[in-house]
Formats: sequence, C-alpha cells, structure tokens
Amino acid sequence: MKFADIIQERKRFLKVRMKYQPLNELKENIRRVKLRTDFAKSLTKEDDVSIICEYKPASPSLGNISPLTIDEVLPQFEEGGASAVSVLTEESYFKSNIDNLKMACRITKLPLLRKDFILDPYQIYEARAYGASAVLLMASLYPNLLEGIELCHYLDMDALVECKNNEEIELATKAGAKIIGINNRDFNDFSIDLGRTEKLAQSVPSDTIMVSESGVKNAKDVELLSSFGADALLVGTSIMTNNNINGKVRELVYSAKNARANRIANSAAVTVI
Repeated sequence: MKFADIIQERKRFLKVRMKYQPLNELKENIRRVKLRTDFAKSLTKEDDVSIICEYKPASPSLGNISPLTIDEVLPQFEEGGASAVSVLTEESYFKSNIDNLKMACRITKLPLLRKDFILDPYQIYEARAYGASAVLLMASLYPNLLEGIELCHYLDMDALVECKNNEEIELATKAGAKIIGINNRDFNDFSIDLGRTEKLAQSVPSDTIMVSESGVKNAKDVELLSSFGADALLVGTSIMTNNNINGKVRELVYSAKNARANRIANSAAVTVI
C-alpha cells in the first residue's frame, strides 16, 4: 500500500461526504456544538510531558489493530491520565469515521484532535461541527497551510501541523503554526525512527509546542523523546493493542512526568556548571 493510494481514496470519499452533508449544513451545526477544552493549553504543562492517546482501530502497515469501539477506550484514556485524545476519522485504511469524533465529544471532556488526511477546508469545518478542538494538517499535503491554520483559528480550534523535514518546519513556522508535530514514521515504507524527532527538534522554534508522533512503546521511548525536547507525545498502536489500556496509559503518563522532571533537573545542573 502506497501513500498516494491512501490520498486518492481519501479524495474519492471526500467528494461523497461533501454531497452527503453540504458545507452550509456543517456551518449550521457548528452553532450548536459546544467548544471543547483548549487543545494547545492541554499540552503546555510545566511539570510533565503530555500524552495524547489515539483511537486507532487499524492502520495500512498493521491491518486491524483493535476491535474495541471508541466508547470502550475513551474512559480508559481519561482515567489513565491522558492530556488529550486523537481520533482517526479515515474509513478505508484506519477503519474509523467522523461519527467516532462526534461520539468522543459526548463521552469525554478531554480536548479532541481530528487526525485524518485533511485536503480541503470542508474537512476543517467538518471537524469543528463534530466536536474537534484541533485538526492535524500535514505540511506536505494541505494546499494552503497559512489559510488552513487561519481557518482553524477562526473556528476557535488549534492546528497541529505535521512535518517530516526542516523545509516543512520552516513552511509551518512562516504560516503561523504554534503546534508542530514530527512524525517518526516514514510514509514510504511505514518504518519508525525515533531519531527523526532528535534530528528535527532544533528546527522547531522554542515558543512552539513540539509533538512527537508515532513509535512510542514504553517508558524508555518516552524518556528518549522527552530528552529531545518533545512537549507532548502522540501514542496509538502500543495503547490500542494492550490488554490493559488504562494501565498502559498510566505507565506512559507516569514516565512522562519523570521525564520532564529529569529534563528540568539536567538543564538546571548544566546552568549551575
């Protein structure tokens, strides 16, 4: 399965959605949907690295991941101490849908990120109408990043701009991104390299929230990515495949608290020296 195939399928399905639910109807629905907790604020805690738990039933690289429904996992995310929730809404390869975002909005008070292949402003309006606090925009995919970020802000949402190289980080920064995500997954072969966060972290402005995405399996990974400067970690597969989701989230959250404390202590030690 190639990334281009996924995008082609997304374009096809988007045309169907736009006919099924016109933009004017979405805008009308937005008036009735209460805004969630601030997404960006949930990621800027001084005492720990934030954990964003992802509802991810399947993926192109692994196939089916979990049969659990969103109403079964969200309470466990929340009880485990997650700072926010990412909801995949792609149907064909991730086996989820936009209705899961609506259900999540009813179940949890945590801020919600719509994670999808966003290609059109319609999907940003759709995310807001279905209860999202934020939208993931891929720097290499969204046609006009500046306009996309501005639309998110107009709708009182945050934009998590995903980047895979220094050029995209520069593009995102110039477009006004305040939350930048570094995806450790290579979309060519779906391999994981946590070192990508280390390589790109220095290019992310200090006043920008940095989120490291994909590949987090355990406390060691949390500590490593924290040492690279990550403010938040987006974790899906290792949580969704665990028999004790609540316990797994607690483990990662606990590790994140220690990681931030160690980072602060090490920074202070260097300053004293």
